[in-house]
Amino acid sequence: MAKYALIYKSDQAFDWSTLPLEEIQKIMTAWGAWSSSLGAAAKSGEAFKFGGKSVTKDGAVDADNLLGGFTVVEAGSMEEAEKFAAQAPNVLMGKGSMEIYEIVSLGE
Repeated sequence: MAKYALIYKSDQAFDWSTLPLEEIQKIMTAWGAWSSSLGAAAKSGEAFKFGGKSVTKDGAVDADNLLGGFTVVEAGSMEEAEKFAAQAPNVLMGKGSMEIYEIVSLGE
């Protein structure tokens, strides 16, 4: 089994902390249900706080804030990881996408 990073990507940047509490709770409930549905395949994950930075050789600037977080899953194939990603709330609601990368453990 390989590990895959599922990276949550929004269609537009917005600061979740500015939403009404009811809306935040609704969104978090949907993400919690999706995360629970992954069962033992889910190995780790976190959400990102709005206000990231993008760093290049020329310095740091505000990030586009389209990335919302990540989940690491264990799956038998990229296709299986795609099935997990297809059920994520942002995908189902048409509010974004999931980028998937197989994780390569350096030194193994």
